Parts: sequence; C-alpha cells; structure tokens
Amino acid sequence: MITNDDINFMQSAREEMLAGRKFEVELLIETPNSVDPDTGEPLEPQTDSKLVSAHVTENAGKQVEINDGILTKSVDIKVDISIEEWTPVTFFNYAQKKYKVIGTPRKGIGQRNRVEVLGELVH
Repeated sequence: MITNDDINFMQSAREEMLAGRKFEVELLIETPNSVDPDTGEPLEPQTDSKLVSAHVTENAGKQVEINDGILTKSVDIKVDISIEEWTPVTFFNYAQKKYKVIGTPRKGIGQRNRVEVLGELVH
C-alpha cells in the first residue's frame, strides 16, 4: 500500500531525477475567433505563448503497425509537463519545430502530477 510519505518521496525523487534534463517548450495558446463589431466578419485568431520546462522524448521516426486489423502509429514526441504548468493547447513548439497535440493523458503514481503530451510533427 502506498502511503502519503511514499507519494511525497516519489515527488521529491522525480524532481531530483529530472534536474538538468528538462528543456523549454512553448505552448501556443489560441484565443477564440472574435467578430469585428462593425462588419460582423470573423477576425484571425490571436496566438499567445507560454514557456514551460519539461522532460522531452523525441522518437527517431514514425512507426506504423497493424495489430489484429487495427492500425496504430507512434507519436513523434512525448513531453512530460507538470500539471501545475499545463494549459490545454492544440499546438506547441520545441527545438524550432511545431507539433500538433494528439493526446494528453495524465500520469503519476499515487496522485496525478504531470501531463504526458503526445505530439505529431507539423513542420
């Protein structure tokens, strides 16, 4: 059985383990389309950004497999962002490349402490 002391230890050990292994990731936050008050035409969405520090795992290449008739493919990048820093987005930048978010499962042992952002390379 995992106790609260175990959970606290795992949190502190995770921070110590990831020290020096985090990189800067830019979350691209799009504001909803607004409408021009005079003409009623939709305006271009505005994009703000938020820089977060995250552990990043890049995949060497796409892998596509068929298992029992189900097509699966691996992601191009996996970014672990702490739940406190996470903001839901559709796109993010890392190492001068733009990625589309295709999944955001929450992870953690004992309690959820991070979001595993799965991304597909756009350009």
